Parts: sequence; C-alpha cells; structure tokens
Amino acid sequence: MKLLYVYEERIPKDLRELVYSKINENKFDYMEMTYSEPEDIKIEKLKECELVLFAPGRHLNDEILSHCSHIKLMQLWSSGYDKFNIIGSKKYNIPVANNGGSNAISVAEHTMLLIMSVSKILPSSHVRTVTGNWAGNSHGMDMRLLYKKTLGLVGLGNIGKEVATRAKSFGMNVIYSEIKGPQRDFDNKIGSKYVTFEEVIESSDFLSLHLHHNSSTDKIIGKSEFKRAKNNLILINVSRAGLVDQDAFKQALYDKQIWGAGLDVYPCEPTLPNDPILNHPRVVATPHIAGSTYDTYLNALNRCMYNLVSVRDGNLPQFIVNK
Repeated sequence: MKLLYVYEERIPKDLRELVYSKINENKFDYMEMTYSEPEDIKIEKLKECELVLFAPGRHLNDEILSHCSHIKLMQLWSSGYDKFNIIGSKKYNIPVANNGGSNAISVAEHTMLLIMSVSKILPSSHVRTVTGNWAGNSHGMDMRLLYKKTLGLVGLGNIGKEVATRAKSFGMNVIYSEIKGPQRDFDNKIGSKYVTFEEVIESSDFLSLHLHHNSSTDKIIGKSEFKRAKNNLILINVSRAGLVDQDAFKQALYDKQIWGAGLDVYPCEPTLPNDPILNHPRVVATPHIAGSTYDTYLNALNRCMYNLVSVRDGNLPQFIVNK
C-alpha cells in the first residue's frame, strides 16, 4: 500500500526529516502533499494512496473525501481531531485514528509549567533580571504558592490524570468534574475528588481544562462561570480555545473577576498582535506547543507507524476516533 504524507509548510525541516526517517524505517512507498496544494492535485494524490499520515490533521472538505472511500486508514499524529473532518470521514466510511494520547505527559508537564509561570509571574521576573531593572518589583507580594491550593480539572482523561498526579506532588488539593462520573480507582490512588461541574468552578484556585471541543463543550466556560469563580482564580487552557467564551474571558480578566491565565490555545492561530487577552499582565502564553517535545513526537510517530504497518499487513488499527 502506498502512503501519502500530508503536512503544513510551516512544519520545520528537522521535524519533517524525523517523519521521513520513520516512514523509511518501516519501508513505505510514499508520496507527499501539503495543505496549500490545489484541490484537484490533492484529489489525484489521495486517489493514488491507500494510507494517509496527517501531520498535523487539518480539514479536508467533503468533495475531497468523496474520492477517498478506497483509503484504508487516515492516521493523525495528534490526539486532538476537532480540526479534521470527522463527519465527512464517517460519511465516506474512511477510518480515522489519532495517536492514542501519546502526548499526555508532555501536555501535563506544560500545564504545570503554566500554573507555576502565572503564579510566580515568571515572564516579568525574567525581563527584570536580564535588564537589571529591579526597582519597583513587588518582592513577591503578587506571587502565590501552589501548596494547599485547589486545582480543579474539567475533564479527567489521560491528560487530566497526568496533571492530577503531578499537582498532588506539589501538595495541591485536586478536584474534578468528568462526564463519565467518578474515577474511584484513580481517586483512591492519588486522593483526588469527583465533584459537580458547578463545584469545580466555585471551589478552584486553579482551573485547568482537559476535554475535547465539540458542540456540547463549546464555551463551557463563560460569563456565568467567571462570575461564580473565586476572584483569585487562574485559568489554564491547553485544550482548545473554543471551550472558553473569549469576550467573557477578556471582561473577567480586566474586571478582576479572575486573577490571571496560562494559555497554549487561541481562537486565531497564529495569534494576532495587540490581543488584549494576551497583553494582560497576568497572562502567560505559549504558541500551541504543550504536546510538542522531541520525545513526544517520537512516541506519537511510533504509534502512528504501528497503526499504518498494521493496516498494511492486514490487521486492525488502534485508536479509531470515528467508529
């Protein structure tokens, strides 16, 4: 089976070379395609291949997918798939798989990085240090401990559990809401506590979002949630920007309904200059890199290759997201 490797042109050369090395290691006959290519060229290339690796996964319209019913697997190197045309892939009976959560530890570590960076005002402290401008600093009066603070998690999947485990090592109290209900074995293991969504909002000093963005979770954090939250709340979002009502978020920051935020996802990516949320003094932002480490890419690519080789050899893939 021929493999089509699909990527965005902004993907750096060394990362593409890592992908090539895995493709060659597994002895695939392959072609390449970028998302910027004309639609008719995309269709022709897809017609020639039975396996596709999307790195990263982006939307292909129904017209393109209508020519892809012969494809045995569309493999995404990410765990998130909200930017992919899942509905269209179901319509044309094309199996789509993700990486099975192989970036969970990286995202969890990044979550803790943002929690600490906002709590310790790391960016401004760094600037003061490298410029030698120590005058007028707060001497820690605007810094906060994590110890004995309450971390509320909205969603306790693979990533949420990894965050909870790390937060407990800092002496934090961990509460969570989860659509699947209480995770009793996990709670007994680390001492976390299942509560209602409303209680997570009202009781948290730090609120971290770890769930997929879809019609049921769109703007799950909005005006009413910010009004019920503590005014010392730090919001952490490494999942999807659509989970948060951005207008309500901006108002909550500037009206001091909440204390600050750590962000890795945005309504517009790449971000735009002069965004009032990103320019707030108590917001720490990173460019959607929570799941992006060399080790994570290796792990994700190995899982992708396992799936692609399995299908090539006549076996079933794992981590199908559009059953």
